[in-house]
Amino acid sequence: MYELRQEILMSTGSVSHSPNNLSVFLNETKGLTLACVIHENQVATLSWDQGLNSFTCDNLPIKANDSDASIIVLQAKYCMPVCRTFPLLVVTTSKGVMVYDVKTCKLLAWNEMNDTSEPTIREQMYRFTRGITCVENLIVVGSHSGELLVFRCTGENSIIFKGSVQEHDFTIVDIATCRFDDLTCSCDVSGHIAVWYKNFKSARKKFSTGHEINCINVLRKQVIIGTFTGQLLFYSTLNGQLMAEVNAHIRQINAIAVAPESAYIISVSDDTMIRLWKLHVCKPEAYRVEWQHNKRVENMPLVGVQFTNDRGSGFVVAAYDYSKLLYYQITKLPAGQMEQ
Repeated sequence: MYELRQEILMSTGSVSHSPNNLSVFLNETKGLTLACVIHENQVATLSWDQGLNSFTCDNLPIKANDSDASIIVLQAKYCMPVCRTFPLLVVTTSKGVMVYDVKTCKLLAWNEMNDTSEPTIREQMYRFTRGITCVENLIVVGSHSGELLVFRCTGENSIIFKGSVQEHDFTIVDIATCRFDDLTCSCDVSGHIAVWYKNFKSARKKFSTGHEINCINVLRKQVIIGTFTGQLLFYSTLNGQLMAEVNAHIRQINAIAVAPESAYIISVSDDTMIRLWKLHVCKPEAYRVEWQHNKRVENMPLVGVQFTNDRGSGFVVAAYDYSKLLYYQITKLPAGQMEQ
């Protein structure tokens, strides 16, 4: 169903072992695809044209306040506020949140974590930001304290920190938005899910899953969670009900990608497997999660995956300690030739 079309080489370094370690953005106007992954204290940014004939790759070193102090990068993601003509690069670190202009690599915003109370040594060790999403002109980032940090983009080069909002009592694991449904969900390490209003002033629904979560995504008003034991769990965002449970992998799930137009879902894991699913929620058809396709990437724990467009006609995978991104494209194969 999908076949490897291209391995896209990074100029230096490889991919760190961090959940959601891949972001892909399609600029349909320019026919350009952007991708980024993190490696220690750097972000590798890549781009290619629609025909996969022209490639660029750069490394962006991440430093706190332009100093040489060590800093750990945990996630990087392209965000496209509606008031801009080109995406921003949002980077979460052990020190705070950084927002860069993609074209110039100029730092537009830097929000350092400053608690009013005097932190203990243990608290200093475990302060970080993780989980990124964008809703209209708001950029939202999770933190170790359970707070969501909210930024507003007011123009091409203007990013303002609005403040923080807290509906979680534990560290944020991930945040995901389905722009088709105007629906955003956040989750924390204790397994609690918060479903947010678009303005992020409060949560409209909160429920507990009872599971340790490593990553989430949102599709067709369902929040899909990936656990450390390899399960995919589907919960309704309307009532918090568990709708489906799939034993998808034998190791932790590190990333979940969705294609809203086709209802395709991809999960990747430390078990080296890429698994493709299709979500069926339209009545009168029964609610079900249908397995579609498997791919194994030998000896490579997989830490990131993203579809290249909303239709799901292609996807990109990032593998731990590997210096190339794997680009897969859909093909029409006879049913008997599909990999079992």
